Amino acid sequence: MPMGWKTKNRGKLIFAVTAAIAGPPVTVTFKNQGTANAAYTIVTSNESSTYANASPKPATTVPASANNVFTVTSTLSPDVNYANVRYKIGSKTCVFGTTFVNALQPGGYKIPKWNKTATASGGAICTATITSTNLTTYAWTVDFVMK
Repeated sequence: MPMGWKTKNRGKLIFAVTAAIAGPPVTVTFKNQGTANAAYTIVTSNESSTYANASPKPATTVPASANNVFTVTSTLSPDVNYANVRYKIGSKTCVFGTTFVNALQPGGYKIPKWNKTATASGGAICTATITSTNLTTYAWTVDFVMK
């Protein structure tokens, strides 16, 4: 390596290594179909990691009849990504999740699998729908809807 390379290019090298191990991005659209503002809250470590890996960061408040869109990219592995978020409208709560795993199978091949969950409490109506998947990059999009 040329002299001074380590100090001049350290940030570039770290970025290259991080990009190489990042999982496929998930684009999340949160849709507040309620009649009041929805508050984004963080309770679990997975929700905290989702926030840390999101760009832009999820809005702390989503007005009634409005949407909030953000992308989450995990740095765990190129074969894994997830997003876990929680929203509250008064006493209603929706906890949403989506995951991707490119699981190694016997014989050495991998099978991609996407999942989504929506857990309601307090009278909320919560739905999660995977709206697209890319079989080349494994990126996907998901809609989380709260009423």
